[in-house]
Amino acid sequence: MKLSIKINREWFKMNIYIKQWSDLILNCSFDNTYKMAWSKALVESTVNFNDPIDDIVIFDFNDIAKLCLKYYWNQTIYFDLIQSPNIKKPPEIISSTKELITLFFNNKHSVQPIRFEKIDFSAIGLAREYEVTVKNIVRTLKQDVSWRFKNLNRQTYEIYGLNLSESKVIFNKKDVITLKEHSDLLFTVINYRWTQMLEGFNYSPRISRKVRAIDENNIKRSSLKKFQEHLDLMFEDGKRKCFYCGKAIADNETSVDHVIPWSYMFSDDLWNLVYCHKGENSEKSNRLPSQEDITRLEERNNQLLERMQNNTKDYDQLQIAVEKDYVKKFWISFKG
Repeated sequence: MKLSIKINREWFKMNIYIKQWSDLILNCSFDNTYKMAWSKALVESTVNFNDPIDDIVIFDFNDIAKLCLKYYWNQTIYFDLIQSPNIKKPPEIISSTKELITLFFNNKHSVQPIRFEKIDFSAIGLAREYEVTVKNIVRTLKQDVSWRFKNLNRQTYEIYGLNLSESKVIFNKKDVITLKEHSDLLFTVINYRWTQMLEGFNYSPRISRKVRAIDENNIKRSSLKKFQEHLDLMFEDGKRKCFYCGKAIADNETSVDHVIPWSYMFSDDLWNLVYCHKGENSEKSNRLPSQEDITRLEERNNQLLERMQNNTKDYDQLQIAVEKDYVKKFWISFKG
C-alpha cells in the first residue's frame, strides 16, 4: 500500500512538471516566436540525450542556439515565414538567419533551398559565418528568452536552472527523463502554439505544416529503381527480405520504401530506403518509424557501407549520412 501511494505521488509530481511546461507554452505572449524555438530546442535536447547517469544534466547555450537556428532556417529558406507582428523590424535571430541564408545562396550560386540538417558549413566555406550566427543567437537567448520563458503572470516556474555567466541550462535527472518521455506531447503543444502565432503574422496557407517545414506543392517523385543495385547488396543469396517483418518478398510484392516517409524528406536518399512488402508500405503510410526501426536502419546502413564500392557518388553520400548520423537527426527533427 505504501509503495502504491509513493508511485501515485511521483506520477502526480511528474504531471505537475509537464503541466507547468504546457502552461508556459500555451499562455506566453505573442511578441515573437522565440519562446517556441527555445522550448522546442530544450525538449529536443532531452530527446537527443542518452539516459542520464548524474543527478544533474547541463545543456550548453551554443547547442540550443544551433537547434533554434535549424528551426528558423527551415521555416525561412522554404517559406519565409514572418516570426513577429512587426514586419518592418524582424526579430534579431530572424535577421541573422536570413543573412546566413543569403551567404549560403551566394556561395552555392543557386537559390535552391536545402534543409539545415544536410548542410556542412565548413565544407562550403561558411564555418566562421555560421559560428557568428550561432553566437548572435546565444546572446539573444541569454538576454531575452531563457529567463523570460519561465515567467508567467508574475510567477516564476522553476522548471530548469540557469547559469548565464557560463551559458548553461541546468536540469535535474528526473526532469530530463520526464521531458524525454513526454516529448511527443510537448512537441505537439509547441507546434500548435507556434502555428497560432504564425497565423497572426502571415497570410500564407497551411501554416501548421510549414512550422515543421513540410509542403508538398510542386514536388515531383522520382523512380527508386536506380537504388536497387545497392539495396540488393544486403542479400548475398539474392533473396530480398522485408525490412519490417524480416520475411522473404516475392518479386511481384517488392516495394522500395522510405523509412522516414517521403512526405517529410521530399528526397530519395539511399540511407533512408529499404525493401518491404507492398502491403506493409501502404499500411505504413505517412507514420514516422519506431525507435526500433530507426536503430535497425542505422545498423543496416553501417553494413551496406561495408559492402559498397568506395569509389562511387552513392557511397560518398551514404558515408556522410552515417558519419553525420542523419537517420537519428532527421527522425528526432521530424518528431518535433
